[in-house]
Amino acid sequence: MANKPIRHLRGATHFADPHFPLRVMRLPQHGASQQQHTHDFSELVVILAGHGRHQVGREVYDISTGDVFVLLGDVSHCYPETNNLSLINILYDPVTLRLPRADLGAVPGYHALFELEPRLRRRGHFQNRLKLGMAELGELARLIAELEAELRSRMPGARFLAIAHLMRIIGFLTRAYSQMPVAQRRPVSQLSELLGYMEQHYAEPLTIRDLARVARMSETSLFRQFRQIMERSPMDYLIRLRIHKAAQLLRRDQMRVKEASEAVGFSDSNYFSRQFRHVMGVSPRQYQRQ
Repeated sequence: MANKPIRHLRGATHFADPHFPLRVMRLPQHGASQQQHTHDFSELVVILAGHGRHQVGREVYDISTGDVFVLLGDVSHCYPETNNLSLINILYDPVTLRLPRADLGAVPGYHALFELEPRLRRRGHFQNRLKLGMAELGELARLIAELEAELRSRMPGARFLAIAHLMRIIGFLTRAYSQMPVAQRRPVSQLSELLGYMEQHYAEPLTIRDLARVARMSETSLFRQFRQIMERSPMDYLIRLRIHKAAQLLRRDQMRVKEASEAVGFSDSNYFSRQFRHVMGVSPRQYQRQ
């Protein structure tokens, strides 16, 4: 049987306002479909009841009550088998919403659930996901209901509070993932712990040897696995992390360029400026003026 063409769902048709890409979709009786689709937004999926099979690319795996997983926009997927499957999709674009992450990046569970697992699932042969107990699932359902109420509200400040509720959901799931038994999150635990460590120690003079020690890997294994999953080397990731932290300082605290450079771990302000332009597309001073 020939494969059906992959549909691409656009945010412009799924969000009432493309400048506020956040929506909750309840699907109490999700039907089966063999046609895969992608989208230009992220999708947080919560299985409320029932069971079925979820296909990502060519991989198919079982899903059931309590499963929670994140799908990146460029991942093709469908539900070829369903049995009384009830789920909630939270559709959102984190870039357009400019969700503040604050210190959440220091929590390994955040990187595991929202960054590593979606990338690994896209590569195939990866079926790990967060599984909530009934009490946790009930609490998550309550948080989602509060998000829905604000999205329906026409009161001033509704969008502000809707984003706050989305952040509560992300924080709740991050902590839930971090509390999973180590054996269940082992496939991503080493890299997620490393990403959390880098978030906390980015300003220190870290070397690839330091990062390999934190990840409990050889330098060769770390470089290979990190590049396969994150699509860049560990040191390139660290440089970009420092640049984004510096951008926050320039924007929020109006620091001098040299001060921001030193604060995020660069000893050479000229090198910092070159890297800043490479990552952000403008010089630090141009960025600050903008």
